[in-house]
Amino acid sequence: MKILITGGLGFIGKALKSNLQKQGHEVVVLDLQVRDYDDYVRADVTEFLDLWKTVKSYGKFDYVIHMAGEVGRLIGEEHPHKMINVNDIGTLNIIHLCLEMDAKLMYFSTSEIYGKLLDTEEVTEESVNHLPPFMLTNVYAISKYFGETLVNHYVVNYGLKAVGIRPFMVYGPGVISSKYKSAIDQFIYNALTGKEFYVHRGSERAWCYIDDFVDGIMLILEKHKFQDKIYEAYNVGTQDYKSMEEVGEIVLKHTGAPKELMKVIEPPEKFLVTKKRFSNRKLVSLGFSQRVSLEEGIRKTIEWHRSVINGSANW
Repeated sequence: MKILITGGLGFIGKALKSNLQKQGHEVVVLDLQVRDYDDYVRADVTEFLDLWKTVKSYGKFDYVIHMAGEVGRLIGEEHPHKMINVNDIGTLNIIHLCLEMDAKLMYFSTSEIYGKLLDTEEVTEESVNHLPPFMLTNVYAISKYFGETLVNHYVVNYGLKAVGIRPFMVYGPGVISSKYKSAIDQFIYNALTGKEFYVHRGSERAWCYIDDFVDGIMLILEKHKFQDKIYEAYNVGTQDYKSMEEVGEIVLKHTGAPKELMKVIEPPEKFLVTKKRFSNRKLVSLGFSQRVSLEEGIRKTIEWHRSVINGSANW
């Protein structure tokens, strides 16, 4: 198959591209960074002309995997106009591009679209159908909720073929730590550099190592059956639930950092939920299973962060 990945220079995009190419697919990456690769094009998803030029240069695609976007709760609160523009106008442009090419769309959403339901129940893919929009907790969730609504609208009314991806807590080597990145990356970097890190009391997550996550995406790509006028989504993640205090303890164990660096604090009152319980049964029915344990994944991620800190990483 011939596949276009938007946002393909990101953490997930790089891993997915490598896997797709190993499977023999022709892959072209689209992103905003300036790069000189034969299989790469610099383009802005909010500019339809950029997207159209991409098709003119590379021809039609069978699939568009749409990952380009502004990602994260804090980024959404600090830059809401940019997030809404990229995540929604960009998605609308991609939808029209797919319709023009008769390409199937794999739309990357977020687990955040379940909002406050995550604190009260184990959500399934269908839970969002009964979710009042006012239960969403941040601009990022709102932008992706609207993005999925757009995709569904064009599936039902205009013949778009699309499937949604709702990632849950993806982590692994390759992410430079900052306040905008995952808690695991912040914990590891701070532990390795002798800085305090903060754990939200009562917080619980099921983390998914990047290799397992890509396995899940490949299964959906290979096995999902598109139906006329029906939009479906998949929760992609593991069921390996751990409190964030347990995660912090694993980080301390494998970095050798002093226990005093981990500070347990009350979670913020706004913009997030404490727990994320969800069903991945739909993905499991395609053959998904977790291969990398949290402890093994954290160990691998620590090794990468060490290599960045000592200057030996090729990132």
